[in-house]
Amino acid sequence: MKRLKHFFKVWYNILVDYCSNCSLAGLGYIASKKYHYTERLFWLGCVMLSWTGSYYLIRSYMETFHNNAVSMVIENIHAREKIHFPSVGICEMGYAKEYYGSLEAVIEGLKTSEDMEYNYDVEDFMLRVIFQNLYNYGSIMSYCAPYKDCDDCIKCPVSNYNRFAARVRATCSQLLEECSWNGKKFDCCQYFKPIQTSMGSCYLMNSIQLVEKGGNNWLSMEVGRGTGAGELLINITKASSAYILNEEDIPHMLLTTLQFAQIPEGYTGTVFFALQNIVNDPLVHTVDREIRRCIFPDENSNFNYPKYSYSVCVTECLKLAQIKTCNCCHHNMITDDNDKSPICGYEGLFCLDQKDLMFPQTTIMQPWRTNGLVCQCLPSCTEHEIRVIGKQSEIEDRKGRSVLFKLIALPTQRYRRQIVRENLDVVVSIGGILGLFMGASILSLVELIYFFTVRFISTSYQNKHVDDVEEDDEEDEEDDED
Repeated sequence: MKRLKHFFKVWYNILVDYCSNCSLAGLGYIASKKYHYTERLFWLGCVMLSWTGSYYLIRSYMETFHNNAVSMVIENIHAREKIHFPSVGICEMGYAKEYYGSLEAVIEGLKTSEDMEYNYDVEDFMLRVIFQNLYNYGSIMSYCAPYKDCDDCIKCPVSNYNRFAARVRATCSQLLEECSWNGKKFDCCQYFKPIQTSMGSCYLMNSIQLVEKGGNNWLSMEVGRGTGAGELLINITKASSAYILNEEDIPHMLLTTLQFAQIPEGYTGTVFFALQNIVNDPLVHTVDREIRRCIFPDENSNFNYPKYSYSVCVTECLKLAQIKTCNCCHHNMITDDNDKSPICGYEGLFCLDQKDLMFPQTTIMQPWRTNGLVCQCLPSCTEHEIRVIGKQSEIEDRKGRSVLFKLIALPTQRYRRQIVRENLDVVVSIGGILGLFMGASILSLVELIYFFTVRFISTSYQNKHVDDVEEDDEEDEEDDED
């Protein structure tokens, strides 16, 4: 009890000493006993009002900083500056009129005896499992249920769908027949690399998800005043869908705006598009992603894909929703051999089918959606604006398909994301507010720490020594009286 009393006594004395000598405006009038208590109450009210005003002003400034730290402006592009042609993706599609010899071999391999007849319902089931575009809601059970208890017929396989898909889907050399950039042919499979997406196995060219930008497997497709128009022609042997993408994006079932299907034989399509670039000031990296409302591709840390993009985030979001709901994910979601996520078998696919997670609606990307899956994904900071201006198509008398991507005009302007307020601005502004309302500075903080550490310890020790001496004197006086 004695020590506690000594502690509060020292603390009170330090507090009075601090208020009397500190640099904060107004506190000296409150602590000084030479002023009448009404004056001290007046200054207490002024100090509380000033501190309250500084608090609300700082809070308002921080809200503004969080909401308006970054701005987008439009700037002109120099006439001699070159731009990069977008990335392109090719994904094989299922087609009812297409002959799949490898799938037929898979079905034949399911026979348990030579007398079994070929089961076309099982083939239809496998086509819908392997090719995402053929799937329709409620189709998983309908093809296989009639043969569940059949002993002398081919049954639907109940697992290993990823292996069946790998056997049936075309390889790069089987899918891509010929490629050319501005009339100059190049080896398709040197630049188109395989990647697993929600649309199945696809092939992407100039994707930073797969190759190093500017490396041996990156095709230089620069477009400028001296290079002419940018034209990329791809001849395809099987029914496919082509995507024009940003270099960090991947094909996705929910993002079909820039998807172009080449299904019937002899299809020839031309896509005219415009491109508007976006660049970022270096200081944009220093701002928190929630403030700038975008994520740079190199900031990816939680996904199986090496780079972040909006399409990658939506893919991973759908995958996590499938695992959470049905304890497994569709085999198309398995990115590589290092991905140990559980793969759905027959019962798992039936669960995805019933929960509408096999091919969900685009409403999962709406932040106000509450009944089910919500994907809260930020856009990539480096994604460009790609706009389709027009399309032409015709059917020719030939077996293959082709698609021509043509940049209709060179962009004359681009977006720039720049910092309006950075961290240094926050320090300066808050310091100015505190100085205006309270007379505070960085030394005021040093002053506060000094008084309640060094001065407190020193005073406490000195007072304790004085108290001990006084106690000894009192004891001596009592002994003399006795």
